[in-house]
Amino acid sequence: MTQEQRRHQRFNVVLEGAFSTGAFVCSNSIVNISMGGLCMECGRPIEPGEKVTVIIPTRPPSKVKGKVAWTRKKGLSYLLGIKFGKLSMDQKRAINELINSCFWDTRSR
Repeated sequence: MTQEQRRHQRFNVVLEGAFSTGAFVCSNSIVNISMGGLCMECGRPIEPGEKVTVIIPTRPPSKVKGKVAWTRKKGLSYLLGIKFGKLSMDQKRAINELINSCFWDTRSR
């Protein structure tokens, strides 16, 4: 997907996060994030369309419902594109603050 096709700008990050499918929990690195979703590493593939609950390291941590949009193999692990479901105003604010803090940390070094 090209940047023109995206509704939300993605930000490359290195954050710890987790998600659950209900039967499986994965705790690993969030590779990038936007207001519409994120990309996360996982040790196994998850089928596109699978519903997940993502725990994002905001303060306090946010639990966000979403769906796996795509899965790609990367070395010994997998990258998962997860599209967020409907976000509450508090979730939007927390994710926006997290993105801003990552951007500020990068710019201030």
